[in-house]
Amino acid sequence: MRKRVQGSNQGYVWACLLCLSLSGMSAATQVHSSSDKPAATAEMQDGEAGLWLMTQIALLESLRQVPAQIDMGLQQAQAQGMPPELAKLVQLSGREVYDLKQLEPQALSLLLKSLSPEHVQAWTGFYKTPLGQRIAVADIQGASAQTMGFVMENAPKIMAELAADTSRMALIQSVVDATQSVDRAVSMNMAMSLAMEWALVSAMPDQPGKPTFRQLQDHVEQQRFMMRSQMSQWVLAHAAHVHKSLSISELQQFLAQANSPAGQALYRGFGQTFAHWINQYAQRLGQSVHQGLKKQGV
Repeated sequence: MRKRVQGSNQGYVWACLLCLSLSGMSAATQVHSSSDKPAATAEMQDGEAGLWLMTQIALLESLRQVPAQIDMGLQQAQAQGMPPELAKLVQLSGREVYDLKQLEPQALSLLLKSLSPEHVQAWTGFYKTPLGQRIAVADIQGASAQTMGFVMENAPKIMAELAADTSRMALIQSVVDATQSVDRAVSMNMAMSLAMEWALVSAMPDQPGKPTFRQLQDHVEQQRFMMRSQMSQWVLAHAAHVHKSLSISELQQFLAQANSPAGQALYRGFGQTFAHWINQYAQRLGQSVHQGLKKQGV
């Protein structure tokens, strides 16, 4: 079983890039309203603003993709010998655990606890500009399976075209670095790989040597450098394709926003917070699979 799990990881790297568009948020201070309006009204307005931002940064779209990622991971695992009945159980458990009705309010809470009022205002103002709206649309489209598939098939061509324009290539690379795109993609991939591995380990009978969740988490973490190396050029190609309609001047404006205090709060701080949060769901998935097997008398 362990061998099968490890064998499915390589294909799962690309499936988990569906969440590449996630724009991070930082662990800062709780949002408080500076107005004189009642607290309930201010809280409702904060929630509405947070949901709007979650849409603009493609966070909601990315969360919606999680069940599809699990399905793709299961296809890889079944190709390497996973029993169909176990795959079905993992699939059902995944839809139960990664339910958007649960994920959305928790992600919103993280957002509102992570960004200061000034940061929220800065990003709301940015995404209400024509450039901000173009970037939002591009990021949402970039999170789709169609876009991911296109970039996978055409990455060498995209990189060759980008290399012909050294100024644009350097600017795209700066945007990727400022937005922490590679690290965020790697962290999400590792979280989803952990979820898949733990679900399968949870299906194993208790026996000496069976890894604990912490041991498995450490094992996946050891692959971070290798995953980052594998994904860095692909992420650059993805960014080049998604932002191909932006001019040099517009890319410079986006880079300035990304490097601003609000931008660094958005992109740098949230990575660890989100990784810790999504890893908790990996553990829940394994628990759900284990409980499902017990109900089946396995």
